[in-house]
Amino acid sequence: MHPKQLAQFLAICQHGSMSSAAKSLNIAQPALSKQIAQLEHELQTSLFIRHSRGITLTRAGSRLREEAAELIRRIESLKTSVRQGDVEISGDVTLALITSLAPAIAVELYKRIEQDYPKIRLRIIDYRSDRACTALMNQEADFAIVPNAAVDLPQAESLPLFQEDFYLLSRGEPGPRQGSVSLGSLADMPLVSTFHGHDLRRRIEEAARNSGISLNIKYETSSINVIGKMIEEGLAYSILPATFWLSQIASGKIMIRPLINPSISRVHSLCWLPSLALSPAAKVMRDLVPVEIQTMMAAGKLSANPLG
Repeated sequence: MHPKQLAQFLAICQHGSMSSAAKSLNIAQPALSKQIAQLEHELQTSLFIRHSRGITLTRAGSRLREEAAELIRRIESLKTSVRQGDVEISGDVTLALITSLAPAIAVELYKRIEQDYPKIRLRIIDYRSDRACTALMNQEADFAIVPNAAVDLPQAESLPLFQEDFYLLSRGEPGPRQGSVSLGSLADMPLVSTFHGHDLRRRIEEAARNSGISLNIKYETSSINVIGKMIEEGLAYSILPATFWLSQIASGKIMIRPLINPSISRVHSLCWLPSLALSPAAKVMRDLVPVEIQTMMAAGKLSANPLG
């Protein structure tokens, strides 16, 4: 077992199929299949259940996914540590996150900073996307992870991190997992959404308008927690990314179905102001965030797709 094999295994986990993973890795699918077969032989267990729709992780595969993601992250951290030599970085860094991503990303970043850079004081603030952009422009934050950076933050430097897909969220019901659903089929369903002007609402309305669809947004709220509770109670459906509700999805309280015709997605980027010199601690964060995001995607802690 070696890091390259583990990285290939994680790519399959992220993409959900051998063919998509092989394409992203720029290698032939038979070569990738051979590497995974060797890994399974070495571990003496099956990592995937192959079926017509792609792959599903076995219990052993799920365990390896978590451990492999952490190992790859540690290797990257070791590379950074060696490059920095004996210098122990310290300082304050403030990161603005949008509310729907803040719990997932903040916990992982705090753990990583505590473990690898204990003298860096990380402060994380969560806002809706437009307020996060304002916090960066007003120098209330050193960095912001926001969607639509090219349009909303043209003055900032930005590093695209991941693509986030939207799903139909509904109350969990017993039975087999349901497949994708078209946006047009939701016209008569009662929906709960954020207010006008919010990035989530803007993307949904834009997709519906471009497809000539009129959606029934019956309830509006500024609270993502209220949206989740209404979904769990069966009062309404919602069209949203899934990361904020991963635990409820895993427990069966909330069910998600991919959207098609059209699909809806957005790209999140790490942004900072080029006019301000980055401190050593800020430079660490700029390098650490992309690695940690990749680790989270590989471990299934972030409902997102890698770019490229």
